[in-house]
Amino acid sequence: MMLSSVSVMRLLVACVLILGVACEEPLRLPYIEPVLHNWPEQYRGVRGTKLHVFHTGSITVSSRIVYRDGSLPQQHTLDILVFGIEHPKQGLVLVGTGLNRGLAEDAPRYLGPVRSVFGQADMQPGQDILSQLKTAQLSAERVKFVILPDLRLDHTGELESLSQAAAVVTREEHVAGLSSSPLGLYIADEFDQITSWQFVDFSADTPLGTFARSHDLFGDGSIELIDVTGATAGGLAILVRLPARPVLLCGNLAWTHSQARYAWMPGLAANRELWWEKIWRLKKFKDLVPELLVLPDHDWKAVRKVKASDITVHEFSPSEEDEKDTSPAARLFRPVGTR
Repeated sequence: MMLSSVSVMRLLVACVLILGVACEEPLRLPYIEPVLHNWPEQYRGVRGTKLHVFHTGSITVSSRIVYRDGSLPQQHTLDILVFGIEHPKQGLVLVGTGLNRGLAEDAPRYLGPVRSVFGQADMQPGQDILSQLKTAQLSAERVKFVILPDLRLDHTGELESLSQAAAVVTREEHVAGLSSSPLGLYIADEFDQITSWQFVDFSADTPLGTFARSHDLFGDGSIELIDVTGATAGGLAILVRLPARPVLLCGNLAWTHSQARYAWMPGLAANRELWWEKIWRLKKFKDLVPELLVLPDHDWKAVRKVKASDITVHEFSPSEEDEKDTSPAARLFRPVGTR
């Protein structure tokens, strides 16, 4: 029986994932010095800073892509979250831009046939970050900075719709995104027209907490960018000093609560040794600073449990018009192992 091109591609992806894990040697537990660098004994937050969380859709993939030891046929759904930081002086800062609204209109066309081997995504009309900002009465025109944990499609979907904002990313991640192949999770068309890049240079920056390199975005301690290179070529985590407590947005260092808690290796990592070191730095940071709130990047269930006066979790509710829409809504990828 002849296999379709999609079936062949799906089989190749499965083989790469299986062989990659089979050839790896186990990693040793790294020693992380139990010392907090540049961290005051008494926490001082930045007055007027608020955090918003939005759910812009989801992507369902093989569990092996999420966790290196996951089951190939079992599926795992990753929620695509966008964080908005209201800064008392700098306006609105977004962390990622979520999925592109084109996925809700015609997902297969938007993504193309090659990426369809990875799984399935769901996005409803009006679930894009621009629509949700409007509903939340947070004007998209107020967005002055977009921090990009990486340049994969879950963070860059609406980046070019926010052309007035500076796109903050590491230079290594920018190079990796523009040079990626169609087999990867980067869609260069989502960011190759951006001209207002602000590249993070960690070479002259100081340690923060248990992490070796950080960068103070505004120089006031409100938003600290942390080097978490490993899952991708130049990943960022973001520390936000809210008035009541510090919050660490994991970026691609920890997609889910379980990944952060149990240090489960991601299935697709640019450098697994670097990721392994960074996840244990995160765990040690949390041990030494119990009040630190760690929010994973793709775990809506974990985020919804947060109760804090300076954190608003926005529930998405499709309008009646959207609910009647019978157009193919966001089947970006076909689930692994299905026909």
